[in-house]
Amino acid sequence: MTTPSAPFAPGPDGHTTHLLLENPHGHLSLWPSWRETPEGWTACFGPASHDACMRRVGAVRG
Repeated sequence: MTTPSAPFAPGPDGHTTHLLLENPHGHLSLWPSWRETPEGWTACFGPASHDACMRRVGAVRG
């Protein structure tokens, strides 16, 4: 498996490249789906495209 050179870059359109993570304090983080989820964080959305994750952040933080 090859990994992207820029892990937080949007990636190819239409690909499920990212997760939206949340920590116990309610902080959100955009995270590459191919990376291990850090301790203390859980996936609350995705895997989905970068754009879909960003739209979800906007909807949650609205």
